[in-house]
Amino acid sequence: MERRLSPLILLLTALLAFNSCSTSKKATTRKGDASVTANAPDYQQIKKDINTKNGEFYYPELLRRFQAADTTLTKEQRRHFYYGAATLPDYNPYRSNNYDALHKALDKGTRTKEDWEEAARVVEEELKTEPTNIRFHLYKYYIYENLYGSHSKQANDAHDQLGILFSAVASSGNGLAQASAFHVINVTDEYGIMDLLGLSLKSQSLVHGDHGQSYDVMELKANEMGLERLYFNITVSFESSKSLFGF
Repeated sequence: MERRLSPLILLLTALLAFNSCSTSKKATTRKGDASVTANAPDYQQIKKDINTKNGEFYYPELLRRFQAADTTLTKEQRRHFYYGAATLPDYNPYRSNNYDALHKALDKGTRTKEDWEEAARVVEEELKTEPTNIRFHLYKYYIYENLYGSHSKQANDAHDQLGILFSAVASSGNGLAQASAFHVINVTDEYGIMDLLGLSLKSQSLVHGDHGQSYDVMELKANEMGLERLYFNITVSFESSKSLFGF
């Protein structure tokens, strides 16, 4: 069975996931004064839920199931796992990632098994610190396909973990407009999602919208899906930067 993630199927997944719950009760902004989108994450409620021991959203259990590539996680459990990471004490959306070591292993004309093993080691180490990082999970999937084979358990599990994370983000919006922007918890995930969709960046701009929301607007190079831009709601990471850097 072919396990590759088709960009068109992923975009369709995002459209369907968003539209299937767009009639739900609108969530409010973190300031609590106005609605943003029907599926915006409620971080205050998520924080409460993931710290409730023996509850269905208890974070250590969600993490265990995600690491086991448990595809029976419900939509809400997936959302709590991904967005819950932004409520943890060590949340830092501007953490430095070890791309240098990864590129050193991968940026070669001919890669040896030792190169793939070193790349796997770097990615696995990064994901211990940041298990929701979509771009590094995409790297892991690519590396595992080459190291273990496209039909190996390792590659299949990496594929399913990517699907869990993408479906969580896709439940928040479809990325096609500011009002239906993908909600992400760090900038790295924006690039991970664009990589998943086979999209290349032409330019990027930061926009501050209504109700205190912040967005990255990604102008795209020509692509087979005919998309001109994607919208990402980065309010949670932008607000975090204020406390991190004293803005």
